[in-house]
Order: sequence, then structure tokens, then C-alpha cells
Amino acid sequence: KTADEILAALEQREFIPFYQLQFRADSLEVDGVETLARWATPDGRLLGPDAFLSVAEELGVVAEIDAMMLSAALDDFRRWQTLGLNIPKISVNVSYRRLSDPALMKHLRTLDFQPGTLSFELLESIFLDQCDAQILQRLADLRDLGIALEIDDFGTGHASIVSLLKTAPDALKIDRELVKGIVDSTEQRQLLRSIIDIGHSLGICVVAEGVETGAHVGILRDLGCDVLQGYALAKPMPAAHLADFINRQQMAQDLTRGRSTAKGPVAPADASSANAIDVSSLL
Repeated sequence: KTADEILAALEQREFIPFYQLQFRADSLEVDGVETLARWATPDGRLLGPDAFLSVAEELGVVAEIDAMMLSAALDDFRRWQTLGLNIPKISVNVSYRRLSDPALMKHLRTLDFQPGTLSFELLESIFLDQCDAQILQRLADLRDLGIALEIDDFGTGHASIVSLLKTAPDALKIDRELVKGIVDSTEQRQLLRSIIDIGHSLGICVVAEGVETGAHVGILRDLGCDVLQGYALAKPMPAAHLADFINRQQMAQDLTRGRSTAKGPVAPADASSANAIDVSSLL
């Protein structure tokens, strides 16, 4: 039944993007936004990938969902730019099947985006160990188009340093399972410091996922992590909520830094935009 529902959802374009903001560790300024697929079912439910990804993989339609998310994300990104929002880049997940599609490059050349504003996230577990000469050439072609490459969920697979040297990603995203224990575990902090040092030695930006508390923010900043992403800073949200969220966070930061000319307190966020703690308290 689920397989039929997923195929119908593709036809009805029920897969929609949610967005999770990413922040510079040193300043907590917005560094980018990750696109996350959600399934808006006809009965009003909003389902995450756990509810559909495995079946979509069996059906061979993950690449179609990827393409749908990319198209919607670029539309939303252009809208945010029109609104004057300072979001430097947007990232989307790309499956190995999609990356291997001979028609991918032709399609990408028809899209309207500025070089340097789009990143492809590739799962470490299904990517680095399968990186043959054809895929390496595809990665070079993507770079020629101005598309950055990020390795997602780093630390959960079996990637070697040699693999990183071959693929030369622009960013590594440390998996949330490795980030979760750093508050209480010295060993976990040492492991993350090693990963960050390796990334930096190769000229790779290091992003931490699963940043859930202010303590995580402080520790990751001290460890030298470049970019932070997680519920402590912003939960995934629909495109319509992003502008209000960013504007409120900017006002809060301006007040904290004494740059605001506002004569009264910032109004509290409404329920639709209350997706994070006040980042100004972490500066």
C-alpha cells in the first residue's frame, strides 16, 4: 500500500521542502540552509524521510524526489533573495542514483542559480566507497557549474582519508550521533577535535549536525567547528516561516550587540516562528 501511495504522492507533488538554517559558529550569523524532504499526505499528516525513504529506494524514485526538492528549493531561494534575506547558499540532498544519471548535467545547465549559492549533500555511507572514475568526473563537472559538494553524516560510514583526498569536498557534516555526547564525554570531544583538524588540514569546512543545547554551541565553537546546525538554533520549518524567523533573530542579535535603534523590546515570536532558542544569548 505504501508503495502505491508514494507513487501517487509523486504524481500529486505531495513531497515538499522544509528548511533548516545553518549558522557560523563564531558569530551565529546565517551561513546557509539545508533542504529537507517532507511528505504532506492528503489526510493532513507531515511525514519525515523515515516514513518513506526506504520504500522510495526500493521503488527507485529517490532521484525523482531529489529533483522535486531541488526545483522547489531554487524557487524559494530566489524568493528569499527578492525579500533581501541574507542567506548565502542552499543545500539539497542528492542520491547516488541521481548523481549517476547521465541526464543530470544537462538538466542542471538549464537551471537558474548563481555559482556558489548551491551545494549538493552526498551521504558518506553510500558515496565515498563507491567513488569510481566516472563519479569523480561528475564531481568535477558539478564544480565547473559552481555547485559545492558536502559529505553528509560523516563518521557513520567507512570513509578513508584517501577517499577525502580523491573527492575533495567543500564541507564535511559531522553526524549527530558523534555530536550528541560531547557535553559529557572527553573522548567524544577529542574525536570531534580530530575530525575538525583533519578537515581543516585538507581545506574543508566542518559542519556539526545535531546541535541541541547551548552547551553544544560553546563546546563546538571552542573545538574550532566552522558551522552549526540543530534544534538549539533552528528547527526545520516551511519556506513561508523563514523570513520572519531570520528577521526576529537579527533584531535580537542587534539588541544584544547594541546596534539596534529600536525604542522598545522585540515582540515575542508567534507560534509559527518559535523554532529555536534566542541565539543572541549564545553570542
